[in-house]
Amino acid sequence: MKRIAGVALMAAVMSVSLVAVATAHTVKHDSTVTFQVKKNGQDADTFEGKVNSDSGRCVADRVVRIYQVVDGNDVLVGEATTDANGDYSTPTGAIAAGTYYAVVTRKVLRNDAEHKHVCKRATSNERAVAGPVA
Repeated sequence: MKRIAGVALMAAVMSVSLVAVATAHTVKHDSTVTFQVKKNGQDADTFEGKVNSDSGRCVADRVVRIYQVVDGNDVLVGEATTDANGDYSTPTGAIAAGTYYAVVTRKVLRNDAEHKHVCKRATSNERAVAGPVA
């Protein structure tokens, strides 16, 4: 009788454990980032673009970093935070000739024992930029 009660207790504990594991989940939302250079005449040139995602919660308050491609490690040349629509813009002054791209960082929306919701990191296409007119 004690053995049956012990087995029943173990079965109950194991079923509760499995239910807890089954309800925990991870959700990863894809993101994309666009990137362009805007020449503004007498005003400072800007790097600008937009972050898009399959989740509307993944576009606002994302950090976008602009890099210039160089031998060795690429160089960080600008940083911006997206607005509520996913748009970003950062002034650059005169942009040196070279190749540039944007990276939007990963963002954790929720992370607890039951849920992990993450906006994935994304990298734009590279853009070749001609230097300022001398």
